[in-house]
Amino acid sequence: MTTHQYINSSSSFRLVYFLVIGSLVVWLAEGGHRKEQARDRIVKLPGQPQNVKFSQYSGYITVEAKAGRALFYWLTEAPAKRRPETKPLVLWLNGGPGCSSIAYGASEEVGPFRVREDGKSLRLNPYAWNQGQIQANLLFLDSPAGVGFSYSNTSSDIYTAGDKRT
Repeated sequence: MTTHQYINSSSSFRLVYFLVIGSLVVWLAEGGHRKEQARDRIVKLPGQPQNVKFSQYSGYITVEAKAGRALFYWLTEAPAKRRPETKPLVLWLNGGPGCSSIAYGASEEVGPFRVREDGKSLRLNPYAWNQGQIQANLLFLDSPAGVGFSYSNTSSDIYTAGDKRT
């Protein structure tokens, strides 16, 4: 592949990727998501503490129906008393590819919970970006398809979902 082909391929993918993310952000902001919001709402995670004061949502975003590609997301809002609709939305993508934003970014870095030593329960993260001083809505996205809970029904994606498609 020549440098010119690589740049065009990479640029095209980036454009499509940001159009998908941009559409998701606009869709969330405009409120066209009421049914999906109810369906994707997390009432309580296993082992979650009782004193959680923020809403959580998770689900899949189809990015290419023909190939069967879908990205998994987990949205944690700022606490309800802080009016999450007035807070910024932070899109968190871990590097790689191959590093899950859910498994690492959410559970080891800026997410709302930490896994306790028993491996069965959670505790609140005092440094979470959706609480404390920062108070943003956090959107963790497992990307590309095949990373974390994201998937593809196209076997060749395993070999082609490298840095050029992240």
